[in-house]
Amino acid sequence: MGRKQAIIESATRLFAQKGFAETSTAEIAEDAGVAHGTLFYHFKNKRGIIHEIFSIAGEVYLRSLKKVLCRQATGMAKIEALIRFNENYSRDHIQQIRIFQRFFPDPADDCDPEKMLLDSLKQQVMSLIKESLETGVCDGSIASVDIDKTAAVIHSLIFGITHMNLMESADTPKLTQGAIAFCRRALTPGGQDCQTV
Repeated sequence: MGRKQAIIESATRLFAQKGFAETSTAEIAEDAGVAHGTLFYHFKNKRGIIHEIFSIAGEVYLRSLKKVLCRQATGMAKIEALIRFNENYSRDHIQQIRIFQRFFPDPADDCDPEKMLLDSLKQQVMSLIKESLETGVCDGSIASVDIDKTAAVIHSLIFGITHMNLMESADTPKLTQGAIAFCRRALTPGGQDCQTV
C-alpha cells in the first residue's frame, strides 16, 4: 500500500471514530506511519483528505451500484436490487457512511466542494432510480407513476435505511425487506397502493 492510500485509510478510520474536527493531521500521519510532512505532500490540508475520501467513496458506490443494476432484467428488479445494495453497502462501508453523516457540509454553501460532491452523487443516484422506474413502466413490471415523486420517495427510503443502519439496535434486513414489500405493493400493476405514490 502506498503512502497516500495509508493516509486515506487512517483518516477514514479516525474521522469515523473521533470526527473530522477532533482528528488532527499529526494523528493521521502517526496512524498511517508517515511523516507529518508526507501528509502535506499528498494533501493541501485536512479538508483535502476528506474531499478525497468522499470522491473515492462516491466513485466506488456508483460503479458498484451500476454493476448491480445492469444485471437486473426488469425495472422492478432494479428497484429491489437498489434497495438491497444500499443496505449491504452501508453495512460494508460503515466508516465512510459515518463520516458522511458526521461531516455534512453547510446546505446553504453552494460553493463548498464537499457539498458539490454530495449533490452530484445524489443527482446521479436519483437518475439511476428514475431510469429504473422508467424501465419498469416500459417493461410492465411497474405501474404508470409520477417518476420524479416516486424516485424521491424511494431515495428517502434508502436514505432512511442507511441512517438506521448506523444504529446498532436497528434490524436493517427487516427494514430493507419492508421497503421492498412496500415498493412492490405501491409500484406493481394492480398493487394495493399504486395510486398513493
